[in-house]
This record gives sequence, structure tokens and C-alpha cells, in this order.
Amino acid sequence: MASEPGILTDWPWKPLGSFKYIILAPWITESIYSIIVGDEKGWDVFNLTILPLMLWRMLHSQLWISLSRYRTAKGTNRIVDKGIEFDQVDRERNWDDQILFNAIIFYLGNKYFPGGSHIPIWRTDGVIITMLLHAGPVEFLYYWFHRALHHHYLYSRYHSHHHSSIVTEPITSVIHPFAEHIVYFALFIIPVSTVVFTGTGSIIAIAGYITYIDLMNNMGHCNFELIPNWVFSIFPPLKYIMYTPSYVLSLS
Repeated sequence: MASEPGILTDWPWKPLGSFKYIILAPWITESIYSIIVGDEKGWDVFNLTILPLMLWRMLHSQLWISLSRYRTAKGTNRIVDKGIEFDQVDRERNWDDQILFNAIIFYLGNKYFPGGSHIPIWRTDGVIITMLLHAGPVEFLYYWFHRALHHHYLYSRYHSHHHSSIVTEPITSVIHPFAEHIVYFALFIIPVSTVVFTGTGSIIAIAGYITYIDLMNNMGHCNFELIPNWVFSIFPPLKYIMYTPSYVLSLS
């Protein structure tokens, strides 16, 4: 919890506890129904992809958690030479809330926004647009939002919750109050909504972009370096594509 919790700190489904995933039941039921009944336009592949994508994101993060805790337990090449405290494990146990939140938004977007449904598997132009928008306006806006979060007012009410974890784990990257995640989603949805509204969207562009963000977040918050320094010496532009745990910790 932040030192001075602000509004929209807790997730809306917090009272549901371990039963929080029940809120996805209406959309999952509708997806199954659409398969059984059929649609004059054919199966909505994107709608059917949302649940597998959510499960993939959970598996992806869990693999990083296992790797990180194994390396931390071994105690070799740790950046912060400490063990993980039980309080941190308890504080970060709801790391999947942001995946649930994203799934809800995608179900709603697929249902109510023009161009959100029946998108193709692949479109080259959409993939390129997604990459350019992320490298441009998204990274720019994210940088300034992150700086703002370190201002005393926002830091004490929101971002200090994230920095309570001294020995970072992959899931530390997504341990934020609900209000903070709303802004993050608004930023990272820019490339996705753009390709959808321009008719250039594809499942690969959306799923690949989300997986890339998860990969950078998970790897960037490990308590060890996965990528050797010599790799960046051989290929310097790589530092503009990814960040390392040492870089993240230097900002803390």
C-alpha cells in the first residue's frame, strides 16, 4: 500500500478475493455461445483469442517468477544481495489483476468499438504502425508520466506502493494501484486502438505488442542481469529496444 493511499487505489473486484475471475464469466460464456450458434460473418477470431492471450500472459509471467526466484535463491549474480521478504510476497500476490483488467477492456472493445472484431491474423502495415507508435508517442508520454509519479504528491499516494519492493521480481513491474494502471493502459492502448480504428489491426500485432511489453517488464525487474553487457557493445541500438534490471534499479 502507498504511504498515503489516494483515490482508486484498490481494484474494483478486491472484495471478491480469489473468486475475482468470475467477472469474466459473461464474456467467456458469450464467446462459447458464438461458437455453438455461429455468426453470419464467421467466427470472431479476436474474441476467441482474448482468453488464450490472458492465459498466455499468466503463464509467461509465472515462468519469469520461477526463474527469478530460483536465481535469487541461489544467490549468485544478484543485483540487490538480499532475499525476498514475506511481506513483499503478500503485497504482490495480486499481480494478475492487471491481466484481468486488460481482458475486460478487450472484451468490451471487441464488442462495442468499430473495427474491434473480426480482425485478421496478420497485417504487415499494422505491425509496423504498432512499432512506430510505441517507439514514438507512447515512450515519450510514458517517460513524462513516470517522472510525474515520482513527484511527492503522486509518489506518496500511488507510486510508492511499487517501490516498496526492494528486491524486485518480474511481477514487481505491475504492482501498482488501480488508478495508476488505468493511465498505463491508456498509454499502451494507443498503438492498438490506432491500428484497429484504421483497419490495419491484426491478432499478431496486438498479441505480439502485449507480449513484448510483458517481456520487457518481467525481464527488467528481475534481480539479476539476463543479457550480458557485451551484447550491448556488439549491438548498441539494442539499448533503445529494451532496458535492463540495473537500469530500472538506478531509477528507484
